[in-house]
Amino acid sequence: MHEPRDLIDAMRRVNTAARIAELDGEDFTSEIQQLHALADRLDALAVDDIRMQASLWHDDLAERMAENLTAGPKGRINRALEVGIAGFFPYSPYVGTLNPIAPPIDFATVVVGDRAEVHATHTFEAIMNGPPGGVHGGVVAGVFDELLGCTCVVNDVSGFTGTLSIRYASLTPLGVPITMRGWVDRVEGRKTFATGTFHHGETLCATAEGIFIGPRTAT
Repeated sequence: MHEPRDLIDAMRRVNTAARIAELDGEDFTSEIQQLHALADRLDALAVDDIRMQASLWHDDLAERMAENLTAGPKGRINRALEVGIAGFFPYSPYVGTLNPIAPPIDFATVVVGDRAEVHATHTFEAIMNGPPGGVHGGVVAGVFDELLGCTCVVNDVSGFTGTLSIRYASLTPLGVPITMRGWVDRVEGRKTFATGTFHHGETLCATAEGIFIGPRTAT
C-alpha cells in the first residue's frame, strides 16, 4: 500500500519534467485524459474546511496544538526536533511534503543556546526559474517568509508577517546547493525580529529581515 506522499512525489516529478520538456509535436491525448481522471478522483476526496498549512481539518489542528505546542519555547523546540518542521506544516507551499507545488525544502531545527535556528540546504530545480540560470526572486522571497516564519514558530514567538525586506546580493543559482539559515534577533512585545541568509558556497545570495506580529492577548 502506498503512502500519501508517494502520489504527491509523482505529481511533483510530472511538474518538474514538464517544465523542461519540448512539448510541441507530441501527442499527449491519452496522458491528458488520465490526468483529468486523476483530478476527478481527487476532487471527490476534497475536504471542505478552512485551508491551513498544518492540517486539512481544523479540529485536528486544534487538538494537536493543545497536545504538543503549549509547553513554551523548549517544548516547541523539542517537538520540532521530533517531527521536523514539515511535520508541523505538511501542506506548506515550500516545505510541505503533501503539497505538490512544494519543492519541498527540508528545514531543520538547530538548537543554539536557549533559542533555535532553522537551517536547510536545497537545490532548486528549473520549475523555480526566474532570471537565466537563477531562482525567481519571488520564490526567494517566499522561501524567506517561510524560513523566518518557521524560525518564529519553533521559538514559540509565532505571528503573522508584518514586514519582510529582501536584499538580493547576487544570483541564487539553480542546480546547486543553496544553504539557508534563519534566526530570531530579538522580541519586543508582540513583535519578533528575525533574520535569514541564502548562500551558495561562500557567496552570499540574499538576506532577509522580517518583523512578525503576534496575536493580541485576550483581556
